[in-house]
Amino acid sequence: MPWAEIGTLLGMLAAVVVILLLAWLFTRYLAGRAPGTMRFSRSREGQLELLERLPLGREQYLAAVRTGDTILLLGVTGSQITLLRELSAEEASAWTEHTAPPCGETGTPMPFQDALREVWKQRKK
Repeated sequence: MPWAEIGTLLGMLAAVVVILLLAWLFTRYLAGRAPGTMRFSRSREGQLELLERLPLGREQYLAAVRTGDTILLLGVTGSQITLLRELSAEEASAWTEHTAPPCGETGTPMPFQDALREVWKQRKK
């Protein structure tokens, strides 16, 4: 095999690797900017926390956000964020005092295989 053909082959291989790398970087960039996704970075004092998110539609959801001692209920769409109300201490107690186990009554996470089975059963109905 002549050196020119080896060089051409290595050049094509390098081009494919560069294209795949650029596609991966572009996908990561788009994933961060997708509508309906929220990325909260903790501030230096840790004053902003997303407590819960409830999807309402394709690009719409309700979000409960803690800012210091205040809990806000926000309506979020693809184009805007609206403050629906500031929750009182009694209303906010669901997030501040209630510590329900994440899965089931035991508090132990459900194995993936069991969770997949449950989802599959629900889909068949």
